[in-house]
Amino acid sequence: MTAKQIVNRDFDNLVKTLQDVIAFDTTKDKAEENAPFGKNNALCLEYVLNIAKEMGFETYNCDGYAGHVDFKGTGDEVVGVLGHLDVVPASVNDGWKFPPFEGTICDGELYGRGTLDDKGPMISCLYALKALKDSGFVPTRTIRLIFGCDEESGMQCMDHYFKKMPFPTISFSPDGDFPVINIEKGIYQFMLDLGEVPEKVLDIKAGTRTNVVPSLCIATLSPDTDMKDVEHTTADGNFVIGATGKNAHGSTPQEGKNASWEVFAMLKKLFPDHDAFTFVADKMCDYTGRSWGIDLKDEESGVLTCNIGTVNVIDRHLVLGIDIRFPASYTCDQMLNLLKQHTPYTITPDHIAEPLFVSKDSFLVTTLLDIYNKATGENALPLAIGGGTYSRCLPNCVAFGPVFPDEEQTIHMPNERVSLDKLLTMTHLYLEALERLSK
Repeated sequence: MTAKQIVNRDFDNLVKTLQDVIAFDTTKDKAEENAPFGKNNALCLEYVLNIAKEMGFETYNCDGYAGHVDFKGTGDEVVGVLGHLDVVPASVNDGWKFPPFEGTICDGELYGRGTLDDKGPMISCLYALKALKDSGFVPTRTIRLIFGCDEESGMQCMDHYFKKMPFPTISFSPDGDFPVINIEKGIYQFMLDLGEVPEKVLDIKAGTRTNVVPSLCIATLSPDTDMKDVEHTTADGNFVIGATGKNAHGSTPQEGKNASWEVFAMLKKLFPDHDAFTFVADKMCDYTGRSWGIDLKDEESGVLTCNIGTVNVIDRHLVLGIDIRFPASYTCDQMLNLLKQHTPYTITPDHIAEPLFVSKDSFLVTTLLDIYNKATGENALPLAIGGGTYSRCLPNCVAFGPVFPDEEQTIHMPNERVSLDKLLTMTHLYLEALERLSK
Protein backbone atom coordinates (compact mmCIF):
# COMPACT_ATOMS: atom_id res chain seq x y z
CA MET A 1 0.00 0.00 0.00
CA THR A 2 1.12 3.54 -0.62
CA ALA A 3 1.52 5.94 2.28
CA LYS A 4 -1.57 7.87 1.14
CA GLN A 5 -3.62 4.67 1.08
CA ILE A 6 -2.42 3.87 4.60
CA VAL A 7 -3.54 7.31 5.80
CA ASN A 8 -7.00 6.60 4.39
CA ARG A 9 -7.05 3.15 5.99
CA ASP A 10 -6.04 4.50 9.40
CA PHE A 11 -8.21 7.60 9.37
CA ASP A 12 -10.81 6.27 11.82
CA ASN A 13 -7.99 5.49 14.26
CA LEU A 14 -6.61 9.01 13.76
CA VAL A 15 -9.99 10.50 14.67
CA LYS A 16 -10.31 8.24 17.74
CA THR A 17 -6.81 9.20 18.92
CA LEU A 18 -7.61 12.88 18.45
CA GLN A 19 -10.82 12.52 20.47
CA ASP A 20 -8.81 10.88 23.27
CA VAL A 21 -6.27 13.72 23.22
CA ILE A 22 -9.00 16.39 23.21
CA ALA A 23 -10.42 14.76 26.36
CA PHE A 24 -7.41 16.03 28.34
CA ASP A 25 -8.15 19.59 29.52
CA THR A 26 -4.63 20.90 28.91
CA THR A 27 -5.27 24.48 29.97
CA LYS A 28 -2.19 25.59 31.90
CA ASP A 29 -2.50 24.66 35.58
CA LYS A 30 -0.40 24.70 38.72
CA ALA A 31 2.97 22.99 38.48
CA GLU A 32 3.51 19.57 40.02
CA GLU A 33 6.45 17.18 40.05
CA ASN A 34 7.29 16.26 36.43
CA ALA A 35 4.29 18.34 35.37
CA PRO A 36 5.49 21.96 35.05
CA PHE A 37 2.28 23.11 33.32
CA GLY A 38 -0.21 21.02 35.27
CA LYS A 39 -1.04 17.35 35.64
CA ASN A 40 -3.28 17.11 32.56
CA ASN A 41 -0.60 18.52 30.28
CA ALA A 42 1.86 15.91 31.53
CA LEU A 43 -0.66 13.09 31.18
CA CYS A 44 -1.59 14.18 27.66
CA LEU A 45 2.06 14.32 26.60
CA GLU A 46 2.69 10.85 28.03
CA TYR A 47 -0.42 9.50 26.29
CA VAL A 48 0.72 10.78 22.88
CA LEU A 49 4.26 9.46 23.36
CA ASN A 50 2.87 6.04 24.31
CA ILE A 51 0.72 5.97 21.16
CA ALA A 52 3.87 6.74 19.15
CA LYS A 53 5.78 3.94 20.91
CA GLU A 54 3.02 1.52 19.95
CA MET A 55 3.50 2.65 16.35
CA GLY A 56 7.16 1.68 16.61
CA PHE A 57 8.80 5.08 17.00
CA GLU A 58 11.48 6.23 19.42
CA THR A 59 10.23 8.83 21.92
CA TYR A 60 11.70 11.26 24.43
CA ASN A 61 9.97 13.04 27.33
CA CYS A 62 11.84 16.22 28.28
CA ASP A 63 10.88 16.56 31.96
CA GLY A 64 7.21 17.11 31.16
CA TYR A 65 7.99 20.37 29.33
CA ALA A 66 7.90 18.81 25.87
CA GLY A 67 8.58 15.54 24.12
CA HIS A 68 9.43 14.21 20.71
CA VAL A 69 8.80 11.30 18.36
CA ASP A 70 11.60 10.23 16.00
CA PHE A 71 11.47 8.41 12.67
CA LYS A 72 15.18 7.78 12.20
CA GLY A 73 16.85 8.69 8.94
CA THR A 74 20.07 7.52 7.36
CA GLY A 75 21.76 10.91 7.62
CA ASP A 76 22.63 13.35 10.40
CA GLU A 77 20.14 16.13 9.59
CA VAL A 78 16.68 16.49 11.14
CA VAL A 79 13.32 17.69 9.82
CA GLY A 80 11.37 19.13 12.73
CA VAL A 81 7.62 19.52 13.20
CA LEU A 82 6.76 21.72 16.18
CA GLY A 83 3.28 21.72 17.66
CA HIS A 84 1.61 21.97 21.04
CA LEU A 85 -0.79 20.04 23.24
CA ASP A 86 -1.77 22.87 25.60
CA VAL A 87 -4.91 24.90 24.90
CA VAL A 88 -6.57 28.16 25.91
CA PRO A 89 -9.42 27.88 28.44
CA ALA A 90 -12.85 26.68 27.35
CA SER A 91 -16.16 26.38 29.18
CA VAL A 92 -19.65 25.27 28.18
CA ASN A 93 -20.80 28.61 29.62
CA ASP A 94 -18.98 30.39 26.77
CA GLY A 95 -21.56 29.20 24.25
CA TRP A 96 -20.20 25.84 23.18
CA LYS A 97 -22.61 23.64 21.24
CA PHE A 98 -20.96 20.55 22.75
CA PRO A 99 -18.67 20.06 25.77
CA PRO A 100 -15.24 21.41 24.71
CA PHE A 101 -13.27 18.43 26.03
CA GLU A 102 -15.27 15.53 24.59
CA GLY A 103 -14.44 15.57 20.89
CA THR A 104 -18.03 15.33 19.66
CA ILE A 105 -18.67 14.62 15.96
CA CYS A 106 -21.72 16.28 14.41
CA ASP A 107 -22.57 16.77 10.71
CA GLY A 108 -19.09 15.73 9.62
CA GLU A 109 -17.26 18.08 11.99
CA LEU A 110 -15.23 17.28 15.10
CA TYR A 111 -15.82 19.78 17.92
CA GLY A 112 -13.43 20.41 20.80
CA ARG A 113 -10.78 22.70 22.19
CA GLY A 114 -7.57 21.96 20.33
CA THR A 115 -9.07 20.40 17.22
CA LEU A 116 -7.27 23.05 15.17
CA ASP A 117 -4.95 24.60 17.77
CA ASP A 118 -2.95 22.41 17.87
CA LYS A 119 -3.85 18.86 18.84
CA GLY A 120 -5.59 18.06 15.56
CA PRO A 121 -2.72 18.94 13.24
CA MET A 122 -0.12 17.25 15.45
CA ILE A 123 -2.07 13.98 15.61
CA SER A 124 -2.48 14.35 11.85
CA CYS A 125 1.31 14.59 11.51
CA LEU A 126 1.77 11.57 13.78
CA TYR A 127 -0.45 9.42 11.58
CA ALA A 128 1.27 10.79 8.45
CA LEU A 129 4.56 9.66 10.00
CA LYS A 130 3.10 6.22 10.71
CA ALA A 131 1.92 5.94 7.10
CA LEU A 132 5.40 6.73 5.81
CA LYS A 133 6.93 4.13 8.11
CA ASP A 134 4.36 1.44 7.28
CA SER A 135 4.81 2.06 3.54
CA GLY A 136 8.52 1.20 3.79
CA PHE A 137 9.78 4.74 3.23
CA VAL A 138 13.33 5.34 4.52
CA PRO A 139 14.08 9.05 5.18
CA THR A 140 17.52 10.57 4.74
CA ARG A 141 16.82 13.22 7.37
CA THR A 142 15.39 12.04 10.67
CA ILE A 143 11.80 13.26 11.05
CA ARG A 144 11.15 14.59 14.55
CA LEU A 145 7.69 15.56 15.82
CA ILE A 146 8.12 17.86 18.83
CA PHE A 147 5.14 18.21 21.18
CA GLY A 148 5.21 21.22 23.50
CA CYS A 149 3.01 21.95 26.51
CA ASP A 150 3.20 25.73 26.97
CA GLU A 151 2.75 27.44 23.61
CA GLU A 152 -0.27 29.44 24.75
CA SER A 153 1.39 30.88 27.86
CA GLY A 154 4.92 31.91 26.95
CA MET A 155 6.62 28.92 25.27
CA GLN A 156 8.71 28.01 28.32
CA CYS A 157 8.45 24.44 27.06
CA MET A 158 10.62 25.21 24.04
CA ASP A 159 13.09 27.24 26.09
CA HIS A 160 13.64 24.18 28.28
CA TYR A 161 13.58 21.63 25.45
CA PHE A 162 16.12 23.39 23.24
CA LYS A 163 18.53 23.72 26.14
CA LYS A 164 18.78 19.94 26.01
CA MET A 165 18.19 19.16 22.34
CA PRO A 166 19.72 20.64 19.16
CA PHE A 167 17.72 22.63 16.64
CA PRO A 168 16.39 20.66 13.64
CA THR A 169 17.96 21.50 10.29
CA ILE A 170 14.68 22.55 8.73
CA SER A 171 11.20 22.71 10.27
CA PHE A 172 7.56 23.65 10.02
CA SER A 173 4.83 24.23 12.58
CA PRO A 174 1.28 23.06 11.76
CA ASP A 175 -0.13 25.91 13.82
CA GLY A 176 -1.15 28.65 11.40
CA ASP A 177 -2.70 28.84 7.95
CA PHE A 178 -2.31 27.27 4.54
CA PRO A 179 -0.69 27.74 2.11
CA VAL A 180 2.40 28.69 4.16
CA ILE A 181 3.29 31.51 6.55
CA ASN A 182 6.79 32.93 6.14
CA ILE A 183 6.26 36.18 8.08
CA GLU A 184 4.92 36.58 11.61
CA LYS A 185 4.48 39.96 13.24
CA GLY A 186 6.26 40.80 16.46
CA ILE A 187 4.41 40.14 19.71
CA TYR A 188 4.37 42.56 22.63
CA GLN A 189 2.18 41.42 25.53
CA PHE A 190 2.33 43.41 28.74
CA MET A 191 0.48 44.34 31.89
CA LEU A 192 -0.56 47.98 32.14
CA ASP A 193 -1.06 49.38 35.65
CA LEU A 194 -3.29 52.45 35.41
CA GLY A 195 -3.24 53.26 39.10
CA GLU A 196 -5.98 53.24 41.74
CA VAL A 197 -9.62 52.99 40.78
CA PRO A 198 -12.20 55.31 42.38
CA GLU A 199 -13.41 54.27 45.82
CA LYS A 200 -16.87 53.44 44.47
CA VAL A 201 -15.46 50.92 41.98
CA LEU A 202 -15.38 47.58 43.76
CA ASP A 203 -14.22 45.38 40.90
CA ILE A 204 -13.85 45.11 37.12
CA LYS A 205 -13.32 41.81 35.37
CA ALA A 206 -12.90 40.75 31.76
CA GLY A 207 -11.08 38.01 29.91
CA THR A 208 -9.01 34.97 30.79
CA ARG A 209 -6.02 35.35 28.46
CA THR A 210 -4.23 38.33 27.01
CA ASN A 211 -4.31 36.76 23.56
CA VAL A 212 -8.10 36.34 23.46
CA VAL A 213 -10.70 39.06 22.82
CA PRO A 214 -12.97 38.98 25.93
CA SER A 215 -16.65 38.26 25.32
CA LEU A 216 -17.81 39.44 28.77
CA CYS A 217 -16.89 42.40 30.98
CA ILE A 218 -18.47 43.15 34.38
CA ALA A 219 -17.90 46.12 36.71
CA THR A 220 -19.23 46.13 40.28
CA LEU A 221 -19.91 49.52 41.87
CA SER A 222 -20.94 50.57 45.38
CA PRO A 223 -24.65 51.34 45.92
CA ASP A 224 -24.00 55.05 46.52
CA THR A 225 -22.72 55.53 42.94
CA ASP A 226 -24.65 58.11 40.90
CA MET A 227 -25.53 55.96 37.88
CA LYS A 228 -26.37 58.97 35.66
CA ASP A 229 -28.78 57.09 33.40
CA VAL A 230 -26.26 54.28 32.81
CA GLU A 231 -28.08 50.97 32.43
CA HIS A 232 -27.31 48.64 35.33
CA THR A 233 -28.51 45.81 37.53
CA THR A 234 -28.06 45.06 41.23
CA ALA A 235 -26.39 42.17 43.02
CA ASP A 236 -25.64 41.77 46.74
CA GLY A 237 -26.75 45.35 47.25
CA ASN A 238 -24.24 46.72 44.70
CA PHE A 239 -24.68 48.13 41.21
CA VAL A 240 -23.44 46.04 38.28
CA ILE A 241 -22.75 47.21 34.75
CA GLY A 242 -21.62 44.90 31.99
CA ALA A 243 -21.38 44.12 28.31
CA THR A 244 -21.10 41.09 26.09
CA GLY A 245 -19.04 40.72 22.96
CA LYS A 246 -17.50 38.00 20.80
CA ASN A 247 -14.31 36.02 21.37
CA ALA A 248 -11.54 36.05 18.77
CA HIS A 249 -7.84 35.34 18.69
CA GLY A 250 -5.80 38.25 20.03
CA SER A 251 -3.83 38.42 16.78
CA THR A 252 -7.03 39.14 14.82
CA PRO A 253 -9.05 41.27 17.26
CA GLN A 254 -11.05 42.81 14.44
CA GLU A 255 -12.82 39.45 14.06
CA GLY A 256 -14.31 39.73 17.56
CA LYS A 257 -16.13 42.27 19.69
CA ASN A 258 -14.30 43.41 22.81
CA ALA A 259 -16.77 43.56 25.69
CA SER A 260 -14.50 45.81 27.76
CA TRP A 261 -14.85 48.74 25.35
CA GLU A 262 -18.52 49.33 26.20
CA VAL A 263 -17.85 49.04 29.92
CA PHE A 264 -15.01 51.56 29.81
CA ALA A 265 -17.25 53.97 27.91
CA MET A 266 -19.77 53.69 30.76
CA LEU A 267 -17.07 54.07 33.42
CA LYS A 268 -15.80 57.22 31.70
CA LYS A 269 -19.33 58.63 31.83
CA LEU A 270 -19.78 57.70 35.50
CA PHE A 271 -16.34 58.92 36.60
CA PRO A 272 -15.41 61.77 34.21
CA ASP A 273 -12.63 63.01 36.49
CA HIS A 274 -10.80 59.69 36.54
CA ASP A 275 -7.98 60.00 34.02
CA ALA A 276 -7.37 56.26 33.59
CA PHE A 277 -10.95 55.48 32.51
CA THR A 278 -10.79 58.37 30.05
CA PHE A 279 -7.42 57.19 28.73
CA VAL A 280 -8.68 53.65 28.12
CA ALA A 281 -12.01 54.71 26.64
CA ASP A 282 -10.54 57.37 24.33
CA LYS A 283 -7.21 55.83 23.32
CA MET A 284 -7.20 52.05 23.83
CA CYS A 285 -10.61 50.98 22.51
CA ASP A 286 -9.28 50.74 18.98
CA TYR A 287 -7.87 47.60 17.32
CA THR A 288 -5.42 49.59 15.18
CA GLY A 289 -3.66 51.57 17.92
CA ARG A 290 -4.36 54.74 15.96
CA SER A 291 -6.22 56.51 18.78
CA TRP A 292 -3.38 55.55 21.11
CA GLY A 293 -0.77 56.95 18.72
CA ILE A 294 1.03 53.63 18.28
CA ASP A 295 -0.25 52.57 14.86
CA LEU A 296 2.46 51.08 12.67
CA LYS A 297 2.48 49.32 9.30
CA ASP A 298 4.76 48.02 6.61
CA GLU A 299 4.24 46.68 3.11
CA GLU A 300 5.05 43.00 3.74
CA SER A 301 3.31 42.30 7.06
CA GLY A 302 0.57 44.94 7.25
CA VAL A 303 -0.75 46.93 10.20
CA LEU A 304 -0.34 46.74 13.97
CA THR A 305 -3.22 45.27 15.99
CA CYS A 306 -4.01 45.86 19.65
CA ASN A 307 -6.21 43.91 22.06
CA ILE A 308 -7.32 44.52 25.65
CA GLY A 309 -7.33 40.86 26.69
CA THR A 310 -7.82 40.98 30.45
CA VAL A 311 -9.17 43.55 32.93
CA ASN A 312 -8.77 43.21 36.71
CA VAL A 313 -8.65 45.29 39.86
CA ILE A 314 -5.60 44.14 41.83
CA ASP A 315 -4.86 45.77 45.19
CA ARG A 316 -7.24 48.57 44.14
CA HIS A 317 -5.24 49.19 40.95
CA LEU A 318 -6.73 48.86 37.47
CA VAL A 319 -4.55 46.35 35.59
CA LEU A 320 -5.02 45.50 31.92
CA GLY A 321 -3.41 42.68 29.95
CA ILE A 322 -2.57 44.02 26.48
CA ASP A 323 -1.64 42.06 23.35
CA ILE A 324 0.01 43.96 20.49
CA ARG A 325 1.09 42.42 17.18
CA PHE A 326 3.42 44.80 15.34
CA PRO A 327 4.83 44.79 11.78
CA ALA A 328 7.85 42.63 11.01
CA SER A 329 10.12 45.55 10.09
CA TYR A 330 10.14 46.77 13.73
CA THR A 331 11.71 45.34 16.89
CA CYS A 332 10.44 44.76 20.42
CA ASP A 333 12.65 47.58 21.71
CA GLN A 334 11.17 49.99 19.18
CA MET A 335 7.67 48.90 20.19
CA LEU A 336 8.38 49.48 23.88
CA ASN A 337 9.87 52.93 23.20
CA LEU A 338 6.78 53.90 21.19
CA LEU A 339 4.48 52.70 23.96
CA LYS A 340 6.37 54.68 26.57
CA GLN A 341 6.08 57.84 24.47
CA HIS A 342 2.28 57.58 24.44
CA THR A 343 1.48 55.94 27.78
CA PRO A 344 1.69 57.76 31.15
CA TYR A 345 1.23 54.50 33.08
CA THR A 346 3.37 51.58 34.20
CA ILE A 347 4.21 49.00 31.54
CA THR A 348 5.41 45.55 32.66
CA PRO A 349 6.39 43.30 29.71
CA ASP A 350 4.95 39.81 29.93
CA HIS A 351 5.47 37.78 26.75
CA ILE A 352 7.42 39.36 23.90
CA ALA A 353 8.73 37.86 20.67
CA GLU A 354 10.64 39.35 17.78
CA PRO A 355 9.10 39.03 14.30
CA LEU A 356 9.74 36.01 12.08
CA PHE A 357 10.91 36.33 8.48
CA VAL A 358 11.91 33.45 6.17
CA SER A 359 12.54 34.29 2.51
CA LYS A 360 9.76 33.34 0.15
CA ASP A 361 12.46 32.00 -2.20
CA SER A 362 13.91 29.55 0.34
CA PHE A 363 13.81 25.78 -0.23
CA LEU A 364 11.48 25.37 2.74
CA VAL A 365 8.89 27.91 1.61
CA THR A 366 8.95 26.97 -2.08
CA THR A 367 8.61 23.25 -1.29
CA LEU A 368 5.63 23.66 1.05
CA LEU A 369 3.97 26.13 -1.31
CA ASP A 370 4.40 23.72 -4.22
CA ILE A 371 2.83 20.89 -2.19
CA TYR A 372 -0.20 23.00 -1.32
CA ASN A 373 -0.72 24.49 -4.79
CA LYS A 374 -0.43 21.16 -6.60
CA ALA A 375 -2.89 19.52 -4.19
CA THR A 376 -5.46 22.33 -4.43
CA GLY A 377 -4.96 23.60 -7.97
CA GLU A 378 -4.43 27.09 -6.59
CA ASN A 379 -1.69 29.60 -7.27
CA ALA A 380 -1.44 30.84 -3.69
CA LEU A 381 1.37 32.98 -2.30
CA PRO A 382 3.04 32.93 1.16
CA LEU A 383 1.27 34.75 3.98
CA ALA A 384 2.14 37.21 6.72
CA ILE A 385 0.15 36.90 9.97
CA GLY A 386 -0.16 38.45 13.40
CA GLY A 387 -0.27 35.11 15.19
CA GLY A 388 2.74 33.73 17.00
CA THR A 389 3.74 30.12 16.41
CA TYR A 390 6.61 27.89 17.48
CA SER A 391 8.30 28.93 14.23
CA ARG A 392 9.91 31.78 16.19
CA CYS A 393 11.65 29.33 18.52
CA LEU A 394 14.28 28.17 16.06
CA PRO A 395 15.92 29.07 12.77
CA ASN A 396 14.59 28.03 9.34
CA CYS A 397 11.00 27.31 10.39
CA VAL A 398 7.63 28.42 9.01
CA ALA A 399 3.97 27.68 9.74
CA PHE A 400 2.15 25.27 7.40
CA GLY A 401 -1.61 24.91 8.03
CA PRO A 402 -3.91 23.74 9.48
CA VAL A 403 -6.50 26.44 8.61
CA PHE A 404 -7.53 26.54 4.95
CA PRO A 405 -8.31 29.86 3.21
CA ASP A 406 -12.05 29.13 2.92
CA GLU A 407 -12.39 27.85 6.49
CA GLU A 408 -14.24 29.65 9.28
CA GLN A 409 -11.78 30.82 11.96
CA THR A 410 -12.69 29.07 15.24
CA ILE A 411 -9.29 28.93 16.94
CA HIS A 412 -9.52 30.29 20.52
CA MET A 413 -13.30 30.60 20.07
CA PRO A 414 -16.33 28.65 21.27
CA ASN A 415 -17.13 25.69 19.01
CA GLU A 416 -13.57 25.26 17.78
CA ARG A 417 -13.86 22.48 15.24
CA VAL A 418 -12.42 20.80 12.17
CA SER A 419 -14.31 19.09 9.38
CA LEU A 420 -13.33 15.45 8.94
CA ASP A 421 -12.78 16.08 5.22
CA LYS A 422 -10.34 18.89 5.97
CA LEU A 423 -8.61 16.75 8.62
CA LEU A 424 -7.99 14.05 6.03
CA THR A 425 -6.81 16.58 3.45
CA MET A 426 -4.34 18.18 5.85
CA THR A 427 -2.98 14.74 6.75
CA HIS A 428 -2.26 14.09 3.07
CA LEU A 429 -0.50 17.48 2.83
CA TYR A 430 1.59 16.78 5.93
CA LEU A 431 2.42 13.33 4.58
CA GLU A 432 3.90 14.79 1.41
CA ALA A 433 5.68 17.56 3.31
CA LEU A 434 7.40 15.07 5.63
CA GLU A 435 8.38 12.88 2.71
CA ARG A 436 9.79 15.64 0.49
CA LEU A 437 11.60 17.53 3.24
CA SER A 438 13.24 14.38 4.61
CA LYS A 439 14.68 13.02 1.35
